[in-house]
Amino acid sequence: MQVQREWDRVYRALAAPRPYGTAELRRRLLQLSARIFTDPAWGADRPSTGWAELRHQVRLEGRKAGRHG
Repeated sequence: MQVQREWDRVYRALAAPRPYGTAELRRRLLQLSARIFTDPAWGADRPSTGWAELRHQVRLEGRKAGRHG
C-alpha cells in the first residue's frame, strides 16, 4: 500500500497548477505504476481489478486518518 500512497502523492503533484519537474514526476509515476501492475498480490489475474482494490484500501485508510483523496 506504500507504493499506492506514493503513486497518489506523485499524481497529485503532477496535477497541480504549474508543477515543477514534470518529466521526473512522469517517470516516477510510470515506475510506480509498473510496480503496482507487476506485484503478484495485486495484479495476479486482472491487474485493473487488483489496482482498484488497492486504491480503495488506500483511500479508506486516508479517510480513517482524516486525509482526503
